[in-house]
Amino acid sequence: MNSRKPRKMTSSTANTAKQTVRLAGLAVVSLAVAACGATGPATYQPLQLNQQEQSRVAEQPSYAQAQYQKLFAEGKRNEVLNRMEIGTAAFYRGDLDLARENFDAALAVIETVYADNQAALQARSLWHEEGRKDFKGEPYERAMAYYYRGLIYLADGEYDNARASFISGLLQDAFAEEEQNRADFAVLLLLAGWSAQKMGSPGLAAEAYAELQQLRPDIVIPDANDNVLVLAETGFAPRKLADGMGHYELVFRPGKNFTEKQVTLTMAGQTQQLAPIESVYWQATSRGGRPVDAIIEGKASFANTTADIGADLAKLGVAARVWSPAVGGSSGQVGNTLALIGVASMALSANVKPRADTRYWASLPDAIHVSTFSGSPTDISDWQATYADLDGQPVSLPSGVFRHYQDQRGNHLIWHSSRAR
Repeated sequence: MNSRKPRKMTSSTANTAKQTVRLAGLAVVSLAVAACGATGPATYQPLQLNQQEQSRVAEQPSYAQAQYQKLFAEGKRNEVLNRMEIGTAAFYRGDLDLARENFDAALAVIETVYADNQAALQARSLWHEEGRKDFKGEPYERAMAYYYRGLIYLADGEYDNARASFISGLLQDAFAEEEQNRADFAVLLLLAGWSAQKMGSPGLAAEAYAELQQLRPDIVIPDANDNVLVLAETGFAPRKLADGMGHYELVFRPGKNFTEKQVTLTMAGQTQQLAPIESVYWQATSRGGRPVDAIIEGKASFANTTADIGADLAKLGVAARVWSPAVGGSSGQVGNTLALIGVASMALSANVKPRADTRYWASLPDAIHVSTFSGSPTDISDWQATYADLDGQPVSLPSGVFRHYQDQRGNHLIWHSSRAR
């Protein structure tokens, strides 16, 4: 039996014990707060289609019925994204009426992105995930919506509306909220110049081409007599991923499962290599901001500060345990509590950061290539495309689809895609 008397607690030891209890209580509260909102990505139940919506689905061409089903089932939250996907699928198939309808609907919503409504208010709420907002797309996605709508205007021979659409795409690329002073979407500059040229405004065309040459000095500016515009899209869309603690960081990765980076056309016995004018992946990765960029940065800044404090406390807890033998053991208890608070603080930090919105326009291309010339292509059924990788090595891939549009003034738009959209 141990006959040693209990060690008398000194005033200093008692104070330390009380402090430890208080700190432990703080740690428990911190953990509880952190756990309150520690949920995974938001999930949504599909909406039930009413009779009118079911009839609308049944009216669509077979290729679009599943997409319209998804459009109605996912509702307003994904309306813009689904409209973009339907519009691209229709454009790929040459169904300009359906493409026009869906891009118009998507752009009507995009243009209200800064409106004072409940969705915008929710985006400003510190404790709501970014992924719960209605999809509006990143700047490159919104710009590409105007790109396709502008091409439809070109196919219709509406050059003024085409130019306005391409200019609107450039504005999406250069919003002041993204701390950018200049758009760098080269293909939109070329198309704005081409549209101005066709509407009889050489001054506006020259302005667009001058800015284009600053961005792409190697691009051949269309001649005033050129009446054929060829655009070729290759590869697959950039992907969005959530990264970082709490998945609050939005990062971009290239599309997968393709290697074609160069396009050569064979037409009427002649070959022509198209000039790469735009990398959609570059546009994705070089657009750091979003419509709510400042708000998202504000939340991340607050949360990062919390994380830094948590990391410092955790380090202090480790140091206290190291030094505990030299101070009679009491600081070891404090050290354990401080380490616990540090972990709780970092957990809280992960909770308040906005979860990245990884929804993306999957049917976009990776790159766009261009050529213009003067001619009268009446039948492009024998046109063929061959592809090469970055090193110029041939890529084994069947020639993709071609679409040919001629307007009433004898101008031609020929669009090509190496992949199904």
